[in-house]
Amino acid sequence: MNAQPVDAQLIEAFGSEMPLGLNIPADGVVAVILAYNELLRFPYFLEHYRALGISHFLVVDNNSSDGSLEFLASQPDVQLIRTEKEYRDYKSIWRQLLCDRYLTDRWVIFPDVDELFVYPGWPEKKIDNIVQYLNAGNYAAMFCPMVDMYPAGPLRDLTYRPGQSFLEVCPWFDASGYRYNPLKGSHGKRYKTPARHVFGGTRERLFHQNSKRTKTAFDRLLLTTVFSLRSKEPNSALGRKLDQLILKLVKNALPSPAAIQSKIPLIKWQRGYTFSGGVHGIAQQIPVAPVWGALLHFKYLDDFQRKVAEALRRRQHTDNAGHYREYDAQTSALMEVGFLGDTSQLFQGVHSLQDCGLLRESHDFQIFSSKNI
Repeated sequence: MNAQPVDAQLIEAFGSEMPLGLNIPADGVVAVILAYNELLRFPYFLEHYRALGISHFLVVDNNSSDGSLEFLASQPDVQLIRTEKEYRDYKSIWRQLLCDRYLTDRWVIFPDVDELFVYPGWPEKKIDNIVQYLNAGNYAAMFCPMVDMYPAGPLRDLTYRPGQSFLEVCPWFDASGYRYNPLKGSHGKRYKTPARHVFGGTRERLFHQNSKRTKTAFDRLLLTTVFSLRSKEPNSALGRKLDQLILKLVKNALPSPAAIQSKIPLIKWQRGYTFSGGVHGIAQQIPVAPVWGALLHFKYLDDFQRKVAEALRRRQHTDNAGHYREYDAQTSALMEVGFLGDTSQLFQGVHSLQDCGLLRESHDFQIFSSKNI
């Protein structure tokens, strides 16, 4: 545990006094965002979250050179913190320190600029309605699968204009091919929330397929029952241990590495919370709502090839951008052929996600909603 005061830790982590003296509104959900060269996405990203009712955006910019700084500086509801420190070393620390200093006991959302948060009742219900439900149920976080969105045709045919709806150009997603299981190994013991994560979907279908052995009939049975999207996560220490034991039976038939396709992006922050790296999990065990939102993930715009090359050059992501090496190997096919497959489905609202298990509307949420129309 770092014994330095939070202000001193902030100065060290950001390399300047810029994160000191921020003026954060007293009410409303605050968005904390890390960004690098996201000018293409920022206009619509901000429009979407403003429409949800987000009151303030706290953006950490890590050496952008595409005009993002100038654009963000012109936005009255954005506070911008610039830093040249290494993203791979500080991505969790930046978020944690800012929240410890300014947002303790506040609801915070942690989206990436290529992610749109949706939930049961969206777009009619605003984020304040969700927070009221979470507070009423004494929940401290909301779980969200990450749903990769993609265009109908080859990526070379895509032309996205800044400010255009992401869904206009990338309205397709994989409606099946997911599993819901605990993390393997020490990470599953170290990071207690959530108890399980989502894997699979588009990312695995296109990029991550290597495993130690082929699936058996027994493997498929476990994956479609115990670890299906509609299965329930364990809520006791014994249940978690049993979950890990069952996972051992099938883990060699699962792709490795496997990208986590879920996050807990909406959290009622308490000082001392510790992220696993990204916003996929935290070390503390906290109550997660039974209702699920979703993060519609728009990685595949027409800057995808450039973004992959950029990530490989910077090597700021997990495993020296290991997942980006797998993206790079498939980029030519995506540029010429595209993403559509047997599991592809057109997004037509949050019911599209609910029908296939990627979003959940719990009984207590339905009761709360009926009383708070």
